[in-house]
Amino acid sequence: MLQFTILGNLGADAERKEYNGRPFVSFRVAHSEKRQDGTEATTWVSCVMNGDGGNVLQYLKRGQKVFVQGRGRVKTFSSPKTHQIEAGLDVSVDRVELCGQNLTAEAVRAWLNANLEQANEIVNDLPF
Repeated sequence: MLQFTILGNLGADAERKEYNGRPFVSFRVAHSEKRQDGTEATTWVSCVMNGDGGNVLQYLKRGQKVFVQGRGRVKTFSSPKTHQIEAGLDVSVDRVELCGQNLTAEAVRAWLNANLEQANEIVNDLPF
């Protein structure tokens, strides 16, 4: 068995799907590294998590940094872009953790509007 540990960013929002009546969540993680020659290489990992995603699905959005562990396999495929045989990684997810949020001003405003009472309590508790 191959065990993978991946730290990267989601390339798109996770999707809830179903196969033979069984729910699963599908998402892709991009991991980028800078090479010594100054170029950047990005590795994409296709991830599948059994179940409906529970509470974590709502947070698996494009750009979110995640830590993923799971059983993996290497696949080969014919690329429609390059018309060459290429390799990819598939991971059956055992564990996923969120590693911080990419908050925009719009997201903060939306949270404040939805949680006005809690936001006021936080502001009133500030020591200045």
